[in-house]
Amino acid sequence: MSSTLSRILLRRISQNVRASISLGWVSETRDFHSSPVFLKKQRTRRQYVDPVVVKHVKSTKKTMELYDDINIMELSKALEQDLNVVSDSLVEIDESNMKFLDGNTPLDRKQILDLCSVFNVKPKFVTRPNEERILKELSEEKDVFPQPPPSPSECVRRAPVVTIMGHVDHGKTTLLDSLRNSSIVQSEFGGITQHIGAFSVQLPGTKNKVTFLDTPGHAAFKAMRERGARATDIVVLVVAADDGVNEQTVESIKYAREAGVPIVVAINKIDKPQADPQKTRRDLLQHDIVVEDMGGDVQAVEISALQGTNIKALQEALILQAELMDLKSTPKGLSEGIVIEATSAQGLGKVCTMIVQRGTVKRGTVLVAGTAWGKVRSMTDENNKPLKEATPSTPVRMSGWREILPSPGEKILEVENEQKAQEVVEFRKRKEMDKRAEIEKEIIDERRMEERDKYLKNRQKLLDKGIRYGSTYKLIVKKEEKSQGKVEKEEKPILRIILRSDVDGTLEALLNVIDTYSSDQCELQIVDFGVGSPIENHIELAEETDSIIYCFNTSIPANIRVLAGEKNVKVEQYNVIYRLIDSLKEKLSEKIPPKIELKQVGEGHVLKEFMIPGKTKKRVPIAGCLVDWGVFSKTAIYRFIRGNEVVYEGRVESLKCENEFVSTAKTNTEVGLALEDKDVRFKDDDTIEVFEEEVIPQKIDWYPAGF
Repeated sequence: MSSTLSRILLRRISQNVRASISLGWVSETRDFHSSPVFLKKQRTRRQYVDPVVVKHVKSTKKTMELYDDINIMELSKALEQDLNVVSDSLVEIDESNMKFLDGNTPLDRKQILDLCSVFNVKPKFVTRPNEERILKELSEEKDVFPQPPPSPSECVRRAPVVTIMGHVDHGKTTLLDSLRNSSIVQSEFGGITQHIGAFSVQLPGTKNKVTFLDTPGHAAFKAMRERGARATDIVVLVVAADDGVNEQTVESIKYAREAGVPIVVAINKIDKPQADPQKTRRDLLQHDIVVEDMGGDVQAVEISALQGTNIKALQEALILQAELMDLKSTPKGLSEGIVIEATSAQGLGKVCTMIVQRGTVKRGTVLVAGTAWGKVRSMTDENNKPLKEATPSTPVRMSGWREILPSPGEKILEVENEQKAQEVVEFRKRKEMDKRAEIEKEIIDERRMEERDKYLKNRQKLLDKGIRYGSTYKLIVKKEEKSQGKVEKEEKPILRIILRSDVDGTLEALLNVIDTYSSDQCELQIVDFGVGSPIENHIELAEETDSIIYCFNTSIPANIRVLAGEKNVKVEQYNVIYRLIDSLKEKLSEKIPPKIELKQVGEGHVLKEFMIPGKTKKRVPIAGCLVDWGVFSKTAIYRFIRGNEVVYEGRVESLKCENEFVSTAKTNTEVGLALEDKDVRFKDDDTIEVFEEEVIPQKIDWYPAGF
């Protein structure tokens, strides 16, 4: 029955189709053909195809920050549109939006996006700030700042702060010894100053006191010299008469000028036979230092710090300069100062050397410096004598800092109490974090843009091939890596170190030197650094990270030495900065794989090839050779050359002379050579070159300034 119905239906369909053709409704029956192959044949293709170009078009819409819970009144104000216009637009979008017109109901994100589209604005959703908290923070200023200048009636004359600056080994510390009749230079390791020293000196034969700062002249202590110039009233520029103006001399001139500090030139070492003070004066002219002898306004005194020559004349020049400047401050009110050095001392904890600039520091005074704070527990002078109080221009070593050490160069400010100090420190830490977050955001945004550009370039490559869809990573990046045969980078050797220093200033100098490190030969990584002697935690950290501990000017407790020996941790101790850097360079050089070079030790030629039975009874080729010069050794590398072509390069399996296996063969000896590669065949007069591997240790290509 079903088959009969099917036949009837097919007959009627064919009749209808024929009728349609006869009436002209359909021109040809093939138009109804539904075969994919047939349809493909009917397709036509354009001769030229317009290329598809991916363009990174920047939006012309204005970006506007909007709150998630914004209402229609706030939105109209933000869009700078009339409230009625915005309300009408909202209702036109959807009549059910009438409920948002009361001005209090927050809009949904969908409504916000629709209205932004209507008014051609690009929304950027932000969190609504806590207005109460902002008003509270604005009303209660958490930070502290230096006070305004005191009234002239409160001010009293103070001692000048004089910084001695100049090139390394020009006699700065020797001059200071002469001024205060001491022997500081003998106590400095290696004969060079590696800290800022602060001393208050009563000038002989006068009632005047002067506070001296002795700065290091070595290139590594650049930051210390800069701080010394900022913390001073007068700079004594020491220039050796036998050496003249050098790199650190020029640098010291620059720092003094930037700080706006007057310079007094001390031309030292005039007792030396090769001394030429006039040449030194001419050298200074090139850097706009015109001394009084040459018509300028800069005082210059010729001295010999070692012999004590003209020291009194230099003292008079300093007193005169101080009187001209009329230096005054007030011992009243909240105290202020500047950090010169900071360290951790056994029995005292965290201590710093500071120069008081204003007010009077006493025991119990609460101080803030950067993100560090403390309450003065003890105060001593440069001779370790206890002080009850410190007035302006007094250098003082104080203990009582909490949590962290203040950074050298930081401004010290007194606050009312410990609570205020903690609030200030927390406020400053939060500001630092916010600043870091902004910098990191900028870096992240830059990286995103770079990745976006790469993606767009790869997407364009796909479009150029006619591919509109698909993963750019799979279709472009992975294919390119595969076609180029991505070479895996060899792991670079790495040296890990832990730094411990006596004071913050020298630690900073070491870190500044290490910051200049840049080499592709070996990676240098600082695992940890800090002030004070190493402790058990540092030994454990060094063991875990395979690090070397470098101690600079710090003692190493006996129990730490024993623990380091048990755990196989290297602890190196240095008192002179250039010796530490030299050691570091040696350790880096040891990490670099040695270079292997081939050194020719002999030459010969093939006399004849012999075929003899091998271990598997298969005949193998043997080269019958003559040693023309040098020595053929079994451990050497052999190169067989035929014409300009290298036939074989590698080691030999055996050497045989007169039916005996030998390890060496000398000049004019006939020897049979069997190679490891049995497929190599020999011809008469093939040249044989013999090489030995020479191991050449490599040196690190790092040359920090001054080392």
